[in-house]
Amino acid sequence: MQFAPPDELTGNLFRVLGSGTEQRVAHSFEEAKFILQRHFPQKYTLLERTAQCQVKLQHKKLKHVLLSSAWFSPAMEIYSAPATPFYALYFRLYGSSEYTVHKHSFVTSPARGAFLPGLQPVRVITEPNWHVFSAKFSPEVLQKELSRLLDREVVRSLEFDPAVHFDRGAGMFVRRCLTDLFKKAGKQESCVGELALEQAEQALMTLILEGLRHNYSKFINGPEREIAPWQLRVVEEFIRESADQPLSLGDLAAVSGVSSRSLQSMFLRRRGYSPMEFVRRVRFERVRDELLHPKHNATVTSSAMQWGFSHPSRFAMDYHAKFGEKPSETLRRAMKQK
Repeated sequence: MQFAPPDELTGNLFRVLGSGTEQRVAHSFEEAKFILQRHFPQKYTLLERTAQCQVKLQHKKLKHVLLSSAWFSPAMEIYSAPATPFYALYFRLYGSSEYTVHKHSFVTSPARGAFLPGLQPVRVITEPNWHVFSAKFSPEVLQKELSRLLDREVVRSLEFDPAVHFDRGAGMFVRRCLTDLFKKAGKQESCVGELALEQAEQALMTLILEGLRHNYSKFINGPEREIAPWQLRVVEEFIRESADQPLSLGDLAAVSGVSSRSLQSMFLRRRGYSPMEFVRRVRFERVRDELLHPKHNATVTSSAMQWGFSHPSRFAMDYHAKFGEKPSETLRRAMKQK
């Protein structure tokens, strides 16, 4: 899997500051601890006493998630023994750190992140020049979303498997979704609306609960399901992102990680239509959007052909059945309004 190059996030993250965004820089260990403990109340210990300490922290509070980017110059030991559930997803662009969650130890890398921790004690040993990105979630919000997914009240606290593999399974799409949320949060409010940010937050939380392993996973996905809900959503998102490319049922099955037969069956049961019908619907919406917001040389034929509709007369009939007007009428009305 291809990860975002370092400069794509570190060079642009929160460059344009908006409401809810803070940047803090510390040049001493005591100052750094004061800044960090405001948002991450943990114990911090320097492992290089003679090294100069510099810390840079950026964070932005969204509706449900606190996004952070932290850089530490010295190697550190971080210890947390939460009295209440504490949930944060961490990923990095380079380097590694050693995590111990209760009795489980693992090393993070760009391909492996950490989800911490529920109520388990956590110990982290960082390398010098440690740069980490995190998304901190409110326990109440995650519990509310879990209750919605299960259609019942959740009593016990969520406990996640702390190691997250970003190079396979649901972890690939969790990282993609998390990176997308960071990018949206770093843009000006005029470029990304509140609704788009909230939808991105919601998509990330749902994917985490459906795709990552925790003590409620078997109740969400069920032991007999051939394809999990998160896989279905990942295929739909892939279709939306790639609708302008040639797509086959085999392509979509490869994205989901299941057989084409299983994917076809799940779409029919859950959505009432096939995966390729969803491709067709997305492409119809793209054509309509182009006709509603036409460029100076736009034509019905060029828009239809661009989105894979090679039979103009059949396309026009299907368009009329779907939207209640001919595509030429949509374009004509939009041109008059310009």
